[in-house]
Amino acid sequence: MTVPQTQTSSAQPAAPQAKARSGPGQGNWRQRLRLWSGLVLFVFCLSHFLNHSLGVISVAAMEQGSLWHYWVWRNPVGETLLLLAALTHVTLALWRTAKRSTLKIPRWEFAQLVLGLYIPWTLIPHVSVTMGLANEFGFIPSYHQMLTLLWPDLGFMQIVLLVVVWTHSMIGLHFWLRLYPWYQRFRSAAFAFAITLPVLAIWGFIEGARRLALAKDVKVKVTPDQMDWVYAATTQIRAVVFGLIAVSLIVILIRYIANLSSRRLTITYPGGLAIKAKPGATLLEISRMNNVPIASVCGGRARCSTCRVKVLEGMGVLDDPAKPEAAVLGRISAGDDVRLACQIRPQKNIHVQPLVPVKASATTKENVKDAYYWGVEQDVVVMFVDLRNFTKITEAQLAYDVVHLLNSYLDQSAAAIRAEGGYVDKFIGDGIMAIFGMDTGPKYGARQALRACKRIEQIMKSLDAEKGPQFQDPIRLGIGLHFGPAILGRIGSTGSSGGLTALGDVVNTASRLETENKTHNSFLAVSKAVIDAAEATVPDAETAEIKIRGKEIPLQIFTMTGLDTVLVPDGEGADSK
Repeated sequence: MTVPQTQTSSAQPAAPQAKARSGPGQGNWRQRLRLWSGLVLFVFCLSHFLNHSLGVISVAAMEQGSLWHYWVWRNPVGETLLLLAALTHVTLALWRTAKRSTLKIPRWEFAQLVLGLYIPWTLIPHVSVTMGLANEFGFIPSYHQMLTLLWPDLGFMQIVLLVVVWTHSMIGLHFWLRLYPWYQRFRSAAFAFAITLPVLAIWGFIEGARRLALAKDVKVKVTPDQMDWVYAATTQIRAVVFGLIAVSLIVILIRYIANLSSRRLTITYPGGLAIKAKPGATLLEISRMNNVPIASVCGGRARCSTCRVKVLEGMGVLDDPAKPEAAVLGRISAGDDVRLACQIRPQKNIHVQPLVPVKASATTKENVKDAYYWGVEQDVVVMFVDLRNFTKITEAQLAYDVVHLLNSYLDQSAAAIRAEGGYVDKFIGDGIMAIFGMDTGPKYGARQALRACKRIEQIMKSLDAEKGPQFQDPIRLGIGLHFGPAILGRIGSTGSSGGLTALGDVVNTASRLETENKTHNSFLAVSKAVIDAAEATVPDAETAEIKIRGKEIPLQIFTMTGLDTVLVPDGEGADSK
């Protein structure tokens, strides 16, 4: 069973991006059918495995629970719904497999595909007994009968089947539900449930089977002729199912060979990388076949925007966005030149730029293996830290003392920034530039930056207390914080070999805020945008407005001499001082 899942490239995106909220009623009709059929199968398995877990209590409890289970699923309506869901899910899964142009997919997706192909091998005999014998010969698949039939010879295979089915469904559920913000709050509980239930189900299965085996008082009501019928039915159904699976895989192979022998269009990426491809595959598939990293969180179903690309040339040769793609692009207010790589199928040459970073594998080409090579525009918080009166402090001091003080300040401040999840961009003499929110998003990035400021304030106090009598002036630091869009990229002659840095107005403004501390005799000057993003409380801050070059509207800022009263919510939203 598969509930439609999400997928990534060879690694996850480096930062959360705007995603279209997906639900059971969204996507094209095939996606909706596959999702709903997967959910029906999951509910069946959930109730079945819960029934198994009652074996921890007794076999009688299992039988009592099965009355409710069969009341739902073994009536004409329930059986019809279950069979239709299974046929629909398998058919659409095979159709989607056959539509692939490559099997270069993320490891988790490949694992789910393999698990999905294994399930019919063990499930078909089980269904032939429980449903086939019941409908053909009136056999009642009670727990007394089934556990006696399966234990011990076939017990291990049933346990493997249970684990495979559950793992397959949990992967799908996780990569579907992760698109919902509320799911992040319950991930730990969901993970605990995902581990606990199969353990209880296996425990109950084994415990119930062992009790019946020790009692030896159950007579199996299946004749040898009926078992021959089961074997024959199993062979026939397996031949059909695995024949269809083989056809799907052969179609992929044929399409791949055709692509190799007839490549008629060129896809150009930043950095001068150009690859040849045959029309028909999506841009995401073409990129994967050629080891070009493009993020994809939703499995190519137009439920997220992480595979979006900017079409630099060739927009006119692409078909207009279909309804699912148009809905996602509209939700993120994408420009007219932005499309989803998982949806567009180029027919002629195009030039594109991926917009969401991924960490590519070490096997990709040097000029594309670091996604920041492309340049990524993202909202971040930029911090500038500066040591006040450094020239005066170092006058007439021994070189060793000066270097020791400077290194102590830089090392401890950089460690504080990294401890809160920030990235140290560069050291500028006695100053530090840092970036927050690249991996966590603007809200948590702003909170991390403010908490880092608190750490640095303590470092300043500690350095001042320990500086020694040779330094007459107090140790004072100034910090500037600003939030806004920045271009993140590797800067250097070969792009990926250069250091990651931020470019844009947000950097210049943060630097300006750091110098504002001199005017206000403060420790921290922070823009209102940072405070609002962090949802922080600054009761003792002074407010001011400053004019930024090139901006008509003054920037509202807060300045503070100390951060003891600043309240910064943590990741769960509770205030922490």
